[in-house]
Amino acid sequence: MGRPLRKDIFGTDAIGTYATTSTGVRIDFYDASLRDDGVIIKQRGAKTFVVARIGDISTSTAYTTAVLVSDTPNAAGEMNLFGFIGGNGAQRTNLAKITKRVATDFSGNRYTWYLENDSSNDYIVLTAI
Repeated sequence: MGRPLRKDIFGTDAIGTYATTSTGVRIDFYDASLRDDGVIIKQRGAKTFVVARIGDISTSTAYTTAVLVSDTPNAAGEMNLFGFIGGNGAQRTNLAKITKRVATDFSGNRYTWYLENDSSNDYIVLTAI
């Protein structure tokens, strides 16, 4: 799996704090329906994560194991993790794999990444390697 995703390169928490501090990676995932309010609870591998809706973080029965897909999740167990090249609202890039230091998109391009906050939530900023 490489280095697990815990904090970004500047020490910002990437997992499990969104409900209380609005920090951490937000994701889109599909459980019984499409959710755009998900967060990562735990990383199982570079492409597999345990996720939950923001309001369901404290209820482990609401957790879903999901794998990264290249477009909108439309089946149970699919999720979409994305970053922006050049800042929030710039070029959105769907990620195929992420570790502590490197993110890879579905075309094989590699990026260093960090979390940036735009006062409403954190988002991933990508810089090509």
